[in-house]
Amino acid sequence: MILETIKTTFILTISMIGIFVLFGMIYNFIEKKNSSYIQKTFGFNSILITGVIGTTVHELSHYLMALIFGHKIVEVELFRPRAAKIDGVLGFVEHRYNKRSLYQRIGNFFIGIAPMIFGTVAISISFRLLLPEMFLKLNISEYIDLINTNNLQDIYLLLQQNCKLLFNMVFSISNLTSFRFWIFVFIMYSISTHMSLSKADLKNSSSGLICIFITTMFISLICTVLKINLSVLQSIFLKYNLYLTCFLALGVIFGLISLAISFLFYRFKR
Repeated sequence: MILETIKTTFILTISMIGIFVLFGMIYNFIEKKNSSYIQKTFGFNSILITGVIGTTVHELSHYLMALIFGHKIVEVELFRPRAAKIDGVLGFVEHRYNKRSLYQRIGNFFIGIAPMIFGTVAISISFRLLLPEMFLKLNISEYIDLINTNNLQDIYLLLQQNCKLLFNMVFSISNLTSFRFWIFVFIMYSISTHMSLSKADLKNSSSGLICIFITTMFISLICTVLKINLSVLQSIFLKYNLYLTCFLALGVIFGLISLAISFLFYRFKR
């Protein structure tokens, strides 16, 4: 029974937070490369320019998620360019929580990874408002239909297709004369280059991760003792992960487009 409980615990925990961990690693890798190219090309001030929007959205994400999980906000600085030149910290959100509250402790994980979620939402909203024609070509409703039928192969093919489509649309000659397009590029670039998680974010998330693991272990123990069939729960988690994958993959695509722009600037300057 102990082995079965541990096995179920790992399955449930990974099903719940594994996708965030995977995409968090991808976002961090993209942003490190991005920051390297842009700083080598334009210097530290380029990080401050993109930080006006990017850091503000990043810290606002922490702030909103902290409110959702009932944390007390102690101090907030959404963007601090002058101080950042001294300590390298562009912004921060200081919050406290009741350590006896499981809900608030679990919230630490989601507060830490919040920029991935709200950053992608912010880019998507900007995309929808500024470039509605391009946005509609992504076939968002088709993703929902495929997820509801658990059609993994077609979801992958659609993601691949939309990735190519976005790159082609973004780097098309017709967009170069569009004012709205350049506004979107600046917003997208600013947010995607500040979406990765800092060491403080990761530390905050890890404390919540422990509580999530303990909670899933308790659920697993109940399921094992009562011999509850987990197939229904696993089906729910599958759809949950498919929705998250499609959503977070959009953020990765925008991050890769930003990386391509940074690389082009870097190569051009050389």
